[in-house]
Order: sequence, then structure tokens, then C-alpha cells
Amino acid sequence: MRPRNNRVYAPRAKHADEKHKPLPLEKGPFDWIKAVTKAKEQDLVDTIGLDAVLFLRFQRMIRNIFVVLSAIGCGILIPINILGSSQYGDVATLTKFTPQYIYGGSRFWAFVLVAYLFQGTICGFIWWNYKAVFRLRRAYFENKEYKASLHSRTLLVRQGTILI
Repeated sequence: MRPRNNRVYAPRAKHADEKHKPLPLEKGPFDWIKAVTKAKEQDLVDTIGLDAVLFLRFQRMIRNIFVVLSAIGCGILIPINILGSSQYGDVATLTKFTPQYIYGGSRFWAFVLVAYLFQGTICGFIWWNYKAVFRLRRAYFENKEYKASLHSRTLLVRQGTILI
């Protein structure tokens, strides 16, 4: 229904000015994927705004963290758990994937290692993301169009304090 009913599914394409108009989409059901992969963050800031781009960047960061942590966890912990449960003989299949049969020893240190890997991965992703957010915000706030706008020069004065 999206390609045939642009008034409902793409109102900005019809009513926005040329600078804020989204990229045109073709009529196929999966043609939106090409537009998503071609979109640059700076172009999206001009089209949908800084807050929306930061939200999309945060969602992408969360997805990437999940993928990396899943690969680390499944690649290290599941084999350790299977090896730990194999020495107990006949164990239910789903129970083999849990750390139920890991009691101390050198195999238990894999969980400590994975915890440190998780922490380092999350901190790294947050650091890289906020570095990019800083660049985006700086470019946005130093833009001539933003500096010329009224809302960039507005102050709120309340009870003797000035909030910018």
C-alpha cells in the first residue's frame, strides 16, 4: 500500500520544501533498502533533524553491540558449557548449553574473561558512538543556517538564572 498511497505513508515527500524533502523511493516493496543504505548521516541531519539522526545512530549502536556480544558469548561460552557438561554423562540437550555443570576449575575463568570482553566491547562502542555524535553536533551547531535561526539565539530567564 505504501507505493500507491503517498499522502498517508510519505507526507513529507509531498509537503516539505526541497531542502527537507526525503529521497524519492521507487515503487517496489524492497526499494527502500537502497535508499537507506545510500543515505549519509550529514544529509539525514538536513532532512530529518539532529535528534532523529542521533536516535538512529543509538539504535544502530545497540544492534551492533548485540551482534558482537552474541558472537563472543556463543563462540566462547557455549563450547565451554558443552565441554563441562560432557563429563557428567547423560544430560538433557538444553542443559548442556548452560553453566550448570561448571564447578570451579580453569573452565570457570572463561566466564570472567567473557565478562571483561563484554565490558570492553560496550565501553568501546559507546566511546566510538559518542565521538561521532560529538562531530555531528559540532557540525550542526556551527552550520550557518543554524546560527541564523531564531531558536539558536533564544534565552530562557527564570528566577535570576540564565539557561541557554
